[in-house]
Amino acid sequence: MAVNTKGMRKVNHKGRQYLWYANDMDVWLPDEGFVEPGSVRVLHIISSNKQFIVHYRIPSQGDPHAQLKVEGPQFPRQPDAKMVQVPRWKFDTTRYPKADFVRRLIGWCMETEN
Repeated sequence: MAVNTKGMRKVNHKGRQYLWYANDMDVWLPDEGFVEPGSVRVLHIISSNKQFIVHYRIPSQGDPHAQLKVEGPQFPRQPDAKMVQVPRWKFDTTRYPKADFVRRLIGWCMETEN
C-alpha cells in the first residue's frame, strides 16, 4: 500500500526517497510506560516502501540525548530495537527541522553500530 504524501516533505538519501513531517504531540509514551505531560515536537520519517519508520523526539535545550522510536522493520543500527537514544547534534533543538538534518538522522540510523 502506498504512503499518503499529503502534507509531507520529500528527501533523498543515497538514492532512496523518504517522506517526513514534524508536528506537536500532546503526550509521549515511551516503552517504559511513563507519561510525560505537556507538548513535545516529533519528527516523523517514513521510507516510500514503509520499511523504515521512525519518530524522533526533538530534544529540549538541556536534554543529554534525544529519543527515537522505531516502528518499521528496517533499522540497521540496532536490529529489533524499539526505542533508541540518539546523540545530540548542532541545531537538533530547532522547532522546524530542515532537510539536511533529516538526511543526517537517516544516515545515522542506516549505519551499523560498531
